[in-house]
Amino acid sequence: MNLFNYKNVNRRWFSSIRVKFVVVYVLVNIIALQLIGLFFTAQLRTSNINNFEQNIIEQEKILNYHIREELDKDGKKTDNEEQAASASTDGESIKIEGDVASANAKSGIAKLISEFNIQKLLSVSIIDNNSKVVASSSKNGNDEYLAKRSFDPLVSQVLKTGESAKKIQNNVELGKRVWIYVSPIKQGDKIVGVVSLMADIESVYQDVNGITRIFIIGTVLSILITTIIGFVASKTVTSSIEKMSSQVKKMASGNYGTVVGIDTNDEIGDLAKVFNKISKRIEEEQAVTETERRKLATIIESMMDGIITTDNNGRIILINTSAEDMIGARDEEIFIGKDALKILNITEYEHIGDIIEAEDSLLVNASKTDESLLLRAEFSKIVKEEKEDLTQMSTELEGYIIVLYDVTDQERQEKERREFVSTVSHELRTPLTTMNSYIEALEEGVINDKELAPQFIDTIHKETNRMIRMVNELMQLGKMDIKEEHYEKEFIDINKLIEQISNRFELTHPEKNFIKYTSKTPIFVEGDQDKLTQVFDNIMNNAIKYSPNGKNITIRVRQNYNHNRVNISIKDEGVGIPLVHIDKIFNRFYRVDKSRQRSMGGTGLGLALAKNIIEAHKGRIWAQSREGYGTIIFVTLPCERIDDEWL
Repeated sequence: MNLFNYKNVNRRWFSSIRVKFVVVYVLVNIIALQLIGLFFTAQLRTSNINNFEQNIIEQEKILNYHIREELDKDGKKTDNEEQAASASTDGESIKIEGDVASANAKSGIAKLISEFNIQKLLSVSIIDNNSKVVASSSKNGNDEYLAKRSFDPLVSQVLKTGESAKKIQNNVELGKRVWIYVSPIKQGDKIVGVVSLMADIESVYQDVNGITRIFIIGTVLSILITTIIGFVASKTVTSSIEKMSSQVKKMASGNYGTVVGIDTNDEIGDLAKVFNKISKRIEEEQAVTETERRKLATIIESMMDGIITTDNNGRIILINTSAEDMIGARDEEIFIGKDALKILNITEYEHIGDIIEAEDSLLVNASKTDESLLLRAEFSKIVKEEKEDLTQMSTELEGYIIVLYDVTDQERQEKERREFVSTVSHELRTPLTTMNSYIEALEEGVINDKELAPQFIDTIHKETNRMIRMVNELMQLGKMDIKEEHYEKEFIDINKLIEQISNRFELTHPEKNFIKYTSKTPIFVEGDQDKLTQVFDNIMNNAIKYSPNGKNITIRVRQNYNHNRVNISIKDEGVGIPLVHIDKIFNRFYRVDKSRQRSMGGTGLGLALAKNIIEAHKGRIWAQSREGYGTIIFVTLPCERIDDEWL
């Protein structure tokens, strides 16, 4: 682990901009110094060699001049000596007539060579035009050596061309580099021989190499100094960049509060100021964005409608609490990343895009075993708009949004409305059909029948009255639904009202036994007396209808002093209501036994109307029943407590 960290540190150190800056700076200096050094050494070597060569060549010119004078001096002793001393064009050697003259010429040339002393000069040779060595500084007294021919290609070249030549070569015997210079000896236009010089040029190269070594040492020292200066100089630049880099890292982690502390007046300082402004602006924008995000999250979470957002593939990326509740989420269940269509149990489509192309919304059945739930799911695209240029706008699909509406009540109401319309049509059609049949019978002659005609007319009259009651009750219910029903509220003694209603039914139905438990103290209820009378008339009428003769109808009125409520109950001893029907008897046109209720002249709207009236009085109505034992209708209303001193 330590080795791994060490490698990472080294890798980061070498990738640092400071190191890169120094490396580039040093490399530039190295390249510059190398170029300067190469040029300098090359020029120095060339200059030293040229000076070396030029010095020897100038001395050689003097030697060549004296050799020619020596030859001319010897040639003046005889008339034919000039021709003998010069080199013929057909290749004859130097000839001096007479031994004395020849000896004098050779002796003079030898003397010149012996006196010719130049520093670094290794040897001097005089060679005639037949390539024979006439004189040499190293072998001057050896006649055998002087008789030898020179086979140096450079000598042959000079003898042929008449132009001086030079070369540098390695001398094996000496073990060093030597410089060879060959110059022609001319008498007039004729070449009579050459002067061959060999000098030690190795010292020149050694001097240049010494200077090169000094330059290399200077270069190394310069690189060291340059590196130190580079690090110092780079720190002034990179320290500011490091500060901004540190701030960028803080910004990446979500911290926008700090600023870069750079107060220089250079470009870095200007960049730091702009950077600090951007950081502050981002902090402000981030705060605004975070506030808006929280608002949006709060709105989404508080919405009653379910919100689901997905990616391009229909995978859930966001879901609010309402949607989770609608779908039936468990605490441990995670929806993020799951297919939205599978969660919603939509199997007829493979992708959300297919739904959008076909229709905008779907009805989703999310019912559970104990609860009915219908959802309306609306689908829409989430697109990102990008402006490519001034004239074109491109859109990119980022995902989908699904809005879920609980339409259970709407669908139930719609179903009830359809059922209500169907029921009303049926309920109105039945008496009309009966009346139409009876009227046709009367028209066909039954009207002349003294026994049947009155019965038919009575039935027509009853059905007409039932239709009138039904229409009136429907109109009343319709007004209640649209809040147009007007209530003339006043304080009513509920005890007195119940007594009056029960006494009236006692007179008209003596075959029933009425048992009353009322309070002697007045119990006042604020309400519409006509509407409340209609409620209790309906309840009492139902109790009388379904109670056999001789059975009891029990009426109780009790006041709850703790809650300022009055409780009224009317109990019959009829056949009762099955438990499955007990919660539905207050629905419009709902009948436990339709045939029996129709035969008794009921409209199926009485209890529904009673429920609306009681709820309009801020009360509550419900029923309890047991088959074979009868039914109890309970009504509770708010009441006012009256002290005795006001009675």
